[in-house]
Amino acid sequence: MAVSQWRVRLRRSLALLSMIAVAVAGFTLLTGAAVTSRLDTVGTVAANYRPVYDLLVRPADAVLPLEQQRNLVQSGQLAGMRGGITVDQWRQIQAVRGVSVAAPVAMIGYVMRTVPVTVDLSDQLDPTAERQVLRVQPTWVTDAGLSQIPDGPAYLYVTRNRLDVVPNSELESGGGLPPPEEVDADGQRVKICPAASSVGEGDWLQPTDLRARSSLTCVGRAGSTDREGKAMRPVVTLVWTVPFLMAAVDPDSEAALAGLDRAVTTGRYFTSAEKPTSHRLDGMRYPYSKLPILIADRPQIEGALRIDVQRLNPGATQLVRSGSDDQRLRAALGNESGTPVAQRTMSIDEPYRTMVDRMLRPGQLAIEYDVATANTMWLHSFWTVGPANTVQAEDGLSAQPAPYDLKIWGKGADDGGSSRHVPMEFADTGVRGGVAIHRNTARGYDPQAGGVNMPDTAMGAVGTFDPAKISLGSALSAVPMDTYFNPGADGADEASRQALGGERLVPNANVTGLLSQPPLMLTTMAALPAIFDPGAYSTEPAYPEYQLNTAAPISVVRVRLAGEVGIDPLSRERVRVIAEEIARRTGLQVDITLGSSPTAMTVYYPAGNYGRPDLAVAEPWVQKGVAAVLVHAADRKSVLLSVLVLAVCALAVLNANTAAIRARRTEYGILACLGWNRRHLLQLMFTEIAGIGFVAGFVGTALALGFAFVLGLDIPWSHTLLAIPAAVALALLAGGWPAWRAARPDPGEVIRPAVLGVAVRRQAPRRLSTLALANLARTPGRTALGAMSLMIGVAALTMLLAITFAFRGTVTGTLLGDAVTLQARTVDYVAVAVTIVLGIVSVADVLYLNISERAAEFALFGAVGWTGAMLNRLVVIEAIGMGVIGGTLGAAAGLGAAAAFAGGINAPIVWCSVAALASGVAVTALSVVVPIAMLRRLPTAQLLAEG
Repeated sequence: MAVSQWRVRLRRSLALLSMIAVAVAGFTLLTGAAVTSRLDTVGTVAANYRPVYDLLVRPADAVLPLEQQRNLVQSGQLAGMRGGITVDQWRQIQAVRGVSVAAPVAMIGYVMRTVPVTVDLSDQLDPTAERQVLRVQPTWVTDAGLSQIPDGPAYLYVTRNRLDVVPNSELESGGGLPPPEEVDADGQRVKICPAASSVGEGDWLQPTDLRARSSLTCVGRAGSTDREGKAMRPVVTLVWTVPFLMAAVDPDSEAALAGLDRAVTTGRYFTSAEKPTSHRLDGMRYPYSKLPILIADRPQIEGALRIDVQRLNPGATQLVRSGSDDQRLRAALGNESGTPVAQRTMSIDEPYRTMVDRMLRPGQLAIEYDVATANTMWLHSFWTVGPANTVQAEDGLSAQPAPYDLKIWGKGADDGGSSRHVPMEFADTGVRGGVAIHRNTARGYDPQAGGVNMPDTAMGAVGTFDPAKISLGSALSAVPMDTYFNPGADGADEASRQALGGERLVPNANVTGLLSQPPLMLTTMAALPAIFDPGAYSTEPAYPEYQLNTAAPISVVRVRLAGEVGIDPLSRERVRVIAEEIARRTGLQVDITLGSSPTAMTVYYPAGNYGRPDLAVAEPWVQKGVAAVLVHAADRKSVLLSVLVLAVCALAVLNANTAAIRARRTEYGILACLGWNRRHLLQLMFTEIAGIGFVAGFVGTALALGFAFVLGLDIPWSHTLLAIPAAVALALLAGGWPAWRAARPDPGEVIRPAVLGVAVRRQAPRRLSTLALANLARTPGRTALGAMSLMIGVAALTMLLAITFAFRGTVTGTLLGDAVTLQARTVDYVAVAVTIVLGIVSVADVLYLNISERAAEFALFGAVGWTGAMLNRLVVIEAIGMGVIGGTLGAAAGLGAAAAFAGGINAPIVWCSVAALASGVAVTALSVVVPIAMLRRLPTAQLLAEG
């Protein structure tokens, strides 16, 4: 009997079969793809799970509140840390069972090193002029070109006459420095380039004051010699100063953790636990310690020097010949106009290489009298700087200006360029306070007349290393490696990106700026006592918080665990236990960096003094626990996709079964009148449904394999074959409730029309929209089914978009999260398409049934003058009504699911739900295509005759 019913009602049977086949094929395809996507996710996470170190140990007070609130680890903070971990605590960490490497970093401070920059002006001279003055204007260009910082000008007076100077060998002690004399053609002598006057205590200026950075040089014809007896040349000498950040590391640990030994490019690596060597100069009453030093072979800071050369007007030569006061003369020359004759620019690379070369061979340097340059060997002093002064902003941090007295870097005077050894970048806005100078005390030895009085600490470079060769791990799981690397910061908003011209903001010579350089000098942990022993260096200002942390000099310890550490729960638990043990033994802050990934932290950088505007930059911080979150999210996403598709498939089949059984309710009522009981009726209906589901399973398998081939999805055969039992189970489950209702024993109840049983007196509709809504209310169960079908589709769209946002939101912008998110999008779009299509089909099926049951009514409307357009509008309004109901419920359900998935609702997800609602209402227009086509084929005359 079931087979005969399939043949008699072939169209409805095929429609139901198609519905189940498509539903099961979609379910099989999407769940298989979701499993594949999850495996890809887990594979990507596993491949990038372990960074260079697994744990980061810091002093408890080094953690920002924002780090704790958002489960982050700050990067770029190493330069501002003043210790906090003792050597004993480091040893305790090493002794914890399961720890393979515990690599400490002890920040020491900034060491200033300066090299002369000679500017040859031979090609810029006017060969016809008897006398001329050139002005060399240096400008420091940094911050991706945004900051252009003018330095003090250097003036060059050139004459074709002979200049006579008193050589150094003839200078009398205490007699001052006599000015050169220009010998004119008639033998007249004119004193030029007067020496700077003596500087009193009240004459000291800040080292970035341009008056303390300008100079005047006088050069005569061939045959003229300087105070050293060298031939005069038309050159001026500028200087380039680089602050070298110095830190101490443990050679064995650093080699094991970062491969520092393999990054050495010249010289040698540290020996194990290498200590300073003791030396003594002839005439030196006390020994000095020479620290072993490795120097970065490339600068890790940005900077360029632009040099503009002008030939001043002829009146400038008379100023030089008549001036008797150096300060007034240089001030007057600054007011003179001139003609540009040349411009050149040099980057930091060449001066930096010169500095490194000087530090590698300090004993081979000649004495330089032309400029005050810092000695490359002796560690007279160094400076420490505090952390960035930031306050928490709504979406990140806001750096605040931190003014301080620049004289801490050295004093300058209006005496001809005495303070050029201080980087001019220090004059720009600073956001780091706590600047202190630490001066060598020579261990209390009193200087003696005639003796050699030098610091008792020096630096002995043993080699150079290339920071690019350091092991930084995968870019997707990079952790702060401030010891070697600062990647800079991109613009965080469009205005900042445009201001930076698409470039990154990177560290520069301004050590009080937002971005700090990585250490350019490394020494050993065994060398620390030479600096941190009490009494080795004095501190100014003498505030307690500025003092060297002699008791706890180590700033951070990076820990790598022994053996393989995977993403499995057992490995994660082992890491947690070790971290807790370290915290318990030491009382320090322990961050688990295993499974972390870089994330952008917005920091607002105030405008500089020389052109840099306010910027919002994205600093590369680290989001902890990303890997575990991603795998958990992938599991939840796979489950949600499966449940979602299964729900929409079941609802679609339920609607189709309900329609099929409702169409035969009179037949079931007659069978009940003939004595069929509920069991027999249920057996008949379930046999029909199960048979259709069985055939639909084979069709669904073929569809799943076909789409898997087209989409390039690798779905196992065993998974696709599940379509057959799934189709039968889905058909029986979805058809159970309609069959149970149709098998009720009351024949009159069974054959009652599918409208409200209670008569309600209503006002006659006067508009098409009112009539359409009344028609929807006549069959509330069927309307609810159509609306629910569309609701599932809209909820699917909202949820999948929300899942994508939540997936990204949970791992806010991390590199690993972005990589995994990209792998899951194909499945998302296929799921959305399937759910929306099934929702459209369900609404179309409801409209089809409505037109079938109300065929006589539509015929009557046509007979009384309703046009086809009016009938079509009536059907479209009914469809849109179901779309609004289902779309609204779906958007609300999607938002609820998003809240459960992501832990909250944000503005982008709300907009996604609004877009999904609008899309759901819009696509209901597609569902009226088949019902309208059926409406046009209604036999009006026949239906009226039957009525």
